[in-house]
Amino acid sequence: MSTQTALTVLTRGTANGAATANVTYNPVYASQRNENGFLVSVWQERTSTSPLGYSDLTVMSKPALGNVPMQRLNVRLVLPTLETLSTSSGSGYTAKPKVAYTNEIKLEALMPTQGTKEEKWELHARAVSAFSNAVILALFKDNEQVS
Repeated sequence: MSTQTALTVLTRGTANGAATANVTYNPVYASQRNENGFLVSVWQERTSTSPLGYSDLTVMSKPALGNVPMQRLNVRLVLPTLETLSTSSGSGYTAKPKVAYTNEIKLEALMPTQGTKEEKWELHARAVSAFSNAVILALFKDNEQVS
């Protein structure tokens, strides 16, 4: 991954039935090794009025090296929500934006080097399908618990 391109992600829409939309994440940090040997790439979706509200998509990969016959892949998606600010005080002062809270997901994949391309593709397909399952969606959308 020496040259990064923009990534287009489809939103699901909102709980109140708003339509889905495409969201574009643009590269901001391209494939550089961190102190743990991972190649790190970062994309941002910059529709927020403040950089504090930008959504980050971080991908870290570490190839199988030496005595570790396992490729690692970490993906992290962060969706910050900014506090709602009043326009200004009576003296004209406008407060700086602050993050009210952040929704985030982390995914880690461990793939042995002896695994086939087909097995890795199957792992990906099942993970995508599992996250679309009604039980898993209820955990995300409605704060339900696994019972």
